[in-house]
Amino acid sequence: MRDEHTLPDISNTQMGGAADTFQRYQQQISRPHPGCIIFLCDQSKSMLDGIAGSARPKSESLATAINRFIKDLTMECLKGETKPRHYFDVAVIGYCTDEEGRPIVGPAFQGALTGRELSSVVDLYDNPLRTVMKEVDDGDGGTITKRTYVWYDPVARGGTPMMQGLYHCYQIANQWISAHPDSFPPIVIHFTDGEATDGDPEPAAETLRSLATSDGNVLVFNCHLSDKDVPGVLFPSSEYELPDEYALTLFRMSSLLPEKCLSTARAKGFNVQPGARGMVLNADSTTLIQLIQIGTTIKRDLR
Repeated sequence: MRDEHTLPDISNTQMGGAADTFQRYQQQISRPHPGCIIFLCDQSKSMLDGIAGSARPKSESLATAINRFIKDLTMECLKGETKPRHYFDVAVIGYCTDEEGRPIVGPAFQGALTGRELSSVVDLYDNPLRTVMKEVDDGDGGTITKRTYVWYDPVARGGTPMMQGLYHCYQIANQWISAHPDSFPPIVIHFTDGEATDGDPEPAAETLRSLATSDGNVLVFNCHLSDKDVPGVLFPSSEYELPDEYALTLFRMSSLLPEKCLSTARAKGFNVQPGARGMVLNADSTTLIQLIQIGTTIKRDLR
């Protein structure tokens, strides 16, 4: 991770137009047109609190969901071959502060992938941080040994420089778009449990969403992880559905759900309406995984 004292200069960077100005999102994922998924993770101290009234830290639930996604993604990209096909580039970016309150923002992969902004599914397949063997119920009264993999370990300390994190994602997405101008646009999934400590994050989110490939604007999803066991608000379509100003901020930071995501959400039983945003408030461990699945619907279109 890098210690960033000032915001990046984006004044001379090309932008793809106003955020959410057009919908397309039709490009299928292929080796000539890979996809890009960026996980932006709040790593502040409050992520040590239990998720949804449980004793399990939010940071641990998030790490488990990300590692599970990466494992599933690499398996889906194998296509019966010995190595995955390069269908995706993936980033995990963390943000927190040091003891003096200075922002620390940057890549969160560890081991051989330390310091990498983006890693291909091939590199992810080749370089897990470690392998974990677990005994699980086989459904017939016994147990079986299941192999799982870890790429990202949780971190939790300091404050919440959310604005810096979003601008960092802007830089990554902008560089990736320059190399893949006709691909499905990058997907940024942001996980947080509190308010920004470094200013208003809305302009940073809008700037990120303004980037675009020829197939549409960058998609930004926001997932609020709650420490309380309270009803969640999933994919709201109106500000009137939201309880407070914090929720309104996340709503305005989030992209409209493309039709592909709307269809996936409805297939999973969510009552999503036209105009729904890629936002979840008061997420628990299950909802967290569902958001990732819906936000990354495009991985079903591999060819």
